[in-house]
Amino acid sequence: MQFQDRHILITGASGGIGAALALQLARRGARLLLHGRNQKALQEIAAACSNEGCPSVLTCAADLTTEQGRQRLVDTVSTSFTALDTLINNAGTGCFALFEQQSPEQIETLISTNITAPILLTRALIGPLMANADPRILNIGSAFGAIGFPGYTTYCASKGALRLFSESLAREYADTSLKVQYLAPRATRTAINSERANQMLKATGSQSDAPVTVAEAAIKLLASGKAQAAIGWPEKLLVRLNGLRPELISAVLRRQLNKIKPYAQVPEPPLAERSFAKQPLKQKGA
Repeated sequence: MQFQDRHILITGASGGIGAALALQLARRGARLLLHGRNQKALQEIAAACSNEGCPSVLTCAADLTTEQGRQRLVDTVSTSFTALDTLINNAGTGCFALFEQQSPEQIETLISTNITAPILLTRALIGPLMANADPRILNIGSAFGAIGFPGYTTYCASKGALRLFSESLAREYADTSLKVQYLAPRATRTAINSERANQMLKATGSQSDAPVTVAEAAIKLLASGKAQAAIGWPEKLLVRLNGLRPELISAVLRRQLNKIKPYAQVPEPPLAERSFAKQPLKQKGA
């Protein structure tokens, strides 16, 4: 796969992996549509891409968890980026906390951002993609999409769903020109990680990568045409072991719980900062 003059849409491009991807693709001559929620940050990344030789770069600020936001991005494609041939679903969010401490609102936001939004955006753009030569979809997942990890219960569920969505879609379109690919990075040093999460990684001896490392792996995967790739050692081995002998990974993580749970425990705010729900008013006749 050659990147020169490809028309590539990257979601979540205002920072982290998405911004690193944009810069790497700009250097390779791709034409870019950069999505994010922060217009100022998008403009800065777009300017940096232009400085790297990007022949054309557009931006679209939108919240993909809403129908209006997704439609804004789809409209931008239909009016200004009609040669779309590559969709990179990179936008995502995380939540490192004990499951019982995750609020319903946090869970809904994470699921909506990490799996509902990319599925619905892909559905909306599958037609425009298929209208161009050699269409590609690359979904950026996580090693936690194949390994259930304490403190990341909802995150693992969302990335596991994204992995199976990618696999299923690839098989459904196997008799067409569309290639659907899935990249599973390990921990990456981005703003998505809280300080508690970084401390947990250090305590458990886990490794993390710079965003540019993930971006380079994504480009290598796109160029190869392979269905899936993972990043990091021993994470690649652990993913394989978890598929074959999950009880072994469960035993390893069980021994690590005393290093994980203290950091996954969300500290309560000071009493003055807490908000207390009002008691519901009794209805007449109750």
